[in-house]
Parts: sequence; C-alpha cells; structure tokens
Amino acid sequence: MKTALFTPGPGNTSDEVRAALNCDIGTRTPQMTELTRHLCQQIAKVAECGDDFDVVPIQGSGTFAVEAMLTSLLPMQAPCLVLSNGPYGERIAEICHIHALPHYVLRSDPLRPINVLDVSNFLKQHPDIVALALIHFETGIGILNPLAELLELAQQLGIQVFVDSMSAFGLLPIGFASPALSAVAASSNKVLHGVPGLGLIIARRDKLMEQRPARTLSLNIQAQYHGFKRDGMWRFTPPVQVISALSCAISEYFTQGGQTARLQIYQRRAERVIAGLAPFGVRPLVPISYRAPVIATFVLPFDAEVLNANLLSERLLSYQLAIYPSQVSGVNSFRIGFIGELTEKDIDTLITAVGEVVNECRGKLELQV
Repeated sequence: MKTALFTPGPGNTSDEVRAALNCDIGTRTPQMTELTRHLCQQIAKVAECGDDFDVVPIQGSGTFAVEAMLTSLLPMQAPCLVLSNGPYGERIAEICHIHALPHYVLRSDPLRPINVLDVSNFLKQHPDIVALALIHFETGIGILNPLAELLELAQQLGIQVFVDSMSAFGLLPIGFASPALSAVAASSNKVLHGVPGLGLIIARRDKLMEQRPARTLSLNIQAQYHGFKRDGMWRFTPPVQVISALSCAISEYFTQGGQTARLQIYQRRAERVIAGLAPFGVRPLVPISYRAPVIATFVLPFDAEVLNANLLSERLLSYQLAIYPSQVSGVNSFRIGFIGELTEKDIDTLITAVGEVVNECRGKLELQV
C-alpha cells in the first residue's frame, strides 16, 4: 500500500520511474555511456545553463554532491564565506572545516532569509574573501534565500558563488547567466522526482578544466569530468538503475510542462494544505514573502507535551502518511513537503488526518478543564 510522502525528499515516484529501475546495463558498455551522456544533456536542459557550464553527475546523496563541489572547485588558498541561516548552511561550514578549506561563516536568523546588506558589510570588512557558498532554499525550515541579489553583489565584487540548490533545482530560477555563478549542486530525488542515489554538479567549464591538486579521490569532480570527456566512463561503479530512473523522471518533467508546470502544481498543493489546516489552528511558521512551495514548517496549536512532531508523525503513519519534524529549536512544529507524485486524494487525506489528531488532542484538553 502506498505511503504518501509529504517530506522534503525523496518523494513519491511515478509507476514509469519505478519501472525504469528494472534495468540491467553493464557499467562499461556503450549503452551505459549513452545513458550517461543523455542524462547530462537532460540535466543541462533543466538548468537552462547555456554553453559555459557542463554537468557532472556523482554517485551518492545530495550532500555528496555538495562536498564534491566544494572540495573540487573552491579556490585552494583564499577564503570562502559560508552563508548559514539553517542546518544545511551549517553542513557547508562543517564540510569546509573537515577539509580545512579556508573559510569564514556568517550566521543569521534561521527564520529569515540571508540579509544581503549584512553580507555586503562582511565582505567589505574581509577583502580577502574570493567566494560565497550558500543554500538556495533552506529546507530545514523552509526559507527562500535571495540568490539573485547575492549573485549581483558577488558580480560587483568579483567574487565566485557556489550554490546548494538541492530543493530548488528544476523549480526556481538559479541565474546561470550571472558571471559570478561558478557551480550548483543538486540531487536526483527532489523536484525532478527521481529516486535517491545520484548527486548533480553543474559547473563552469573553465572551473572543471583547472589543473589543481586533488583534495579527495572519489569526490574529485575534475577527474570525473575528464573521464567522461575521454571515454564516457565513470571512474567508479555508477548507480545504473538510479540513472535510468532519473532519465525517465526528467522526460516526464518535460512532458508535463517543465519548470512552469511543476511550480504551479506545487503552489496549488501548498495553498490547499495551508488553507485546509488553518481551521484546526495549524499555521505556517514562515511568512509567505520568503516561502517557496517545496516544504513549509507548520506550528502546532499545543504545547509539545500535548502533541509534538514525533507524536503526530507516528499517528499519521497509521494513515499511510509521512511527514518530517521541523529543525526549528524552541517552536513546536513540523514540516510538510509538497514535492513528488502526490494526488488530490493524498492531500485530502493529510488534511483530514491532521485535523482528526488535533481535534482529538483538543477534546482531551477540554475534558481536563
């Protein structure tokens, strides 16, 4: 029986995508080389990145892609400024720390977007900074950061920008036309509706062509890029079935109308869920001005002792529904994702189930009065 995944990803996939997993392709065959080449073309089409960028897929989760991007492409000596307003920004900072990449961290309120003026002031105080690394859409809470404005600032200052666009790639504009943008990391299992297991890096060709000492073995993007250019082969065993499924998912993405259509679908879902939960006192934490219809954090109308995200999640599993706890400290809240192959019936079931659990808790409280 299907469990409807109202999560930040991986989400539900179509029957066709699941069927595409059922393939047997030798990893050192012309068929695999052609599948990889075709997938890279599809991803470039999704990105609308132009001729100055190339796509390099890598085995693993989205974090593998972020770590590969940063360790392979960040400048070797001069520092990067990590912009953090949530858990995934902190993950970038942790990657830089573990690999001893020279960096600063500018932390800001996790309930608000990154402040461009604060970034500008920090850069003026630290003229040695040559790069920015940031999260496009901070999925831990559901905050859309001002990528276009940050790219404009970086262009003015001659600074490179590296973006984790895990939950926004294929849905929101990225700005590949900006000369400041050096690379973007994404994943197979978010907006594209593939399955987990493949990271994606879209990077400027001149960055990929740089000759530099390797910081890692299996996460070395330049080495994988040159391998693809040389013979089309993966350096290490590729996730064949995941690649096949993602290629199918991207074909569906374009058949269904691409970025515009997917954004409209997600927006309708978000609006229905928000309107449906409001009568039960369950409301979004983040103002609409910096939300995006990927995930939203919702505040529960009770103290955590009465009902919290873990208890709600446990109850909803009995309805074949999955949600995630929020990553906001001090706020009794949970997250609902709007991505993946969800139906109108799934949304109705979610609203009804959350309402039943909330009303049950409210009834128990009234009996105690």
